[in-house]
Amino acid sequence: MSDRSPTTAARQPEPSQTARSKSADNNAIVGRRISQEALKKLCELHERYLKGIPNGWCVVMKECDLSGLDFRSLNFAQGHFIGCDFSGCNLEDAHFMGANLFGANFDHCNMTRTNFSRADLRGANFADAEMTDAQLDGADLRRGAVIKRGATAPTGRENSTFRGARMFGTNMSECKLLDADFEGASISGTSLQGADLRGASFAGAELRGVELKGANLADADFRRAVMDEATVSRGDLMRATRPRPAPGPERMKRILIAHLEWIQTGEKQGTRADFSRMDLSRVDFSRQVLASANFHEAILADANFEGAILAAADFSNAILYRANMKSADLRGADLRGADLKGADQSGAKTGELAGTRLATRL
Repeated sequence: MSDRSPTTAARQPEPSQTARSKSADNNAIVGRRISQEALKKLCELHERYLKGIPNGWCVVMKECDLSGLDFRSLNFAQGHFIGCDFSGCNLEDAHFMGANLFGANFDHCNMTRTNFSRADLRGANFADAEMTDAQLDGADLRRGAVIKRGATAPTGRENSTFRGARMFGTNMSECKLLDADFEGASISGTSLQGADLRGASFAGAELRGVELKGANLADADFRRAVMDEATVSRGDLMRATRPRPAPGPERMKRILIAHLEWIQTGEKQGTRADFSRMDLSRVDFSRQVLASANFHEAILADANFEGAILAAADFSNAILYRANMKSADLRGADLRGADLKGADQSGAKTGELAGTRLATRL
C-alpha cells in the first residue's frame, strides 16, 4: 500500500503479541465518557502493567471521550487510545511513548513537554495546541482516519493537522509527516531533522530557527510561509514549492517607477506593480505610491507601509504579520483573506475611494 493512501494500514503485530492483543481488545473500553476519577484508576492499572506487577492492565480505549481531563505527569506509554477525543486536555509532562493514538483529537490541548516518542499518531489532530518542548521524535503522523461504529467510511479530517499550533522547541525529528497540515502554526526552535514532509502544507505558518537538515521536503508547500534565514539555510528546499523571491534593489526601483508612471498616465504607459506570491518580508515601502498594486498572496511579514498610498491595492490572502501600516491610505483596498496578525493600522485611511465604487474590503 502506498504511503499516500487515504488510510495507511495498521502495523501487523508480532506473533508473540497476538494473544495479548486479542485479550486487550476483548477488554477494550468503547465509546464511553471517562471521568477524572476513572482516569486515575486506569492509570494505576496501566502502570502496574508497565512494571509487570500482577493484576495490571494495558489500557485500550476506542472512540472514548476524554475531553477536558487532567493528564499531567500520567504515564500511558504503550497504551491504546484509538479515535479518542482529548480536546482541551492538560497533557503537561504526560507520557505516551510508543502508544497507539490513531485518529485521536488533541485540538486546544496543553501538550507542554508531553512525550509522544515513536507513537502511532496517524490522522491525529493538534489544531491550536500548545506544544512547547513536546517530544514527537519518530512518531508516525501520516494520513489516517477511524471508521466509527455504524459508519461505512471515515468522516472528517484524514491528514494530521497542526493548524494554529504553537510549537516552540518541539522535537519532531524523524517523524512521518506526509501531507501534514501546518497552516498558521508558530514553529520556533523546533527540530524537523530527518522528517518526511513530502506534500506538507505550511500556508500562513511562521518558522524561526527550525532544523530541517535531512528532511524530505519534496512538494512541501511554503508559498505563504514566513521563514527566517536560519530556517532556510538548514534545509534542502530545491524540490519544495516556495514564493517568488523579492526583486533586488535596482529592479525594485524600476518596478516602483514604472508603477507610478502607470498611475499618472491613466494606465496608458508604465506597468502595474505585480508583487503577487512574492516573499517581501521586511521590505520598506514607506510613503511609496502603490495604489492598485497587486500583492495577492504575497508574504509581507514585518513590511513597512507607513504613509504609503495603497488605495485599491490587492492584498487578498496576503500574509501581513506585524506589518507597519500606520497612516497608510487603504481606501478601496482588498484585504479579504489577508492575515493581519500584529499589524499596526493606526491612523490608516479606510472606507470608500472617492470617484469609484470601491471600499476597503476585509
